[in-house]
Amino acid sequence: MRLQTRAFAIASGYVTAASVFVLTLLLLLGGYAAEDVPVLAAVLFGYSVSVPGAFIGGMWAFGYGFLFGSATAFAYNLAVIPPAPPPFDWDAEAGSEER
Repeated sequence: MRLQTRAFAIASGYVTAASVFVLTLLLLLGGYAAEDVPVLAAVLFGYSVSVPGAFIGGMWAFGYGFLFGSATAFAYNLAVIPPAPPPFDWDAEAGSEER
């Protein structure tokens, strides 16, 4: 079965954006600071553990998720879908003329 690359990329972007947004809000409610989450601050430009940082991080996460999802769907489609059969079968034509 073939994946629709654009739909898979958009869905991946939404999932990663929602994950970063919810994670940031949970960190904010827990009283953590940006120094406690150095990976997100290093990867997502402008990210901080705050409400505006949650939106900024969500936008960056959507972009990264979209790119990763499109690459994943493209690679999946290349790996799973068999190549198309040849448009003309030379052996079948040659066998029918000999009879």
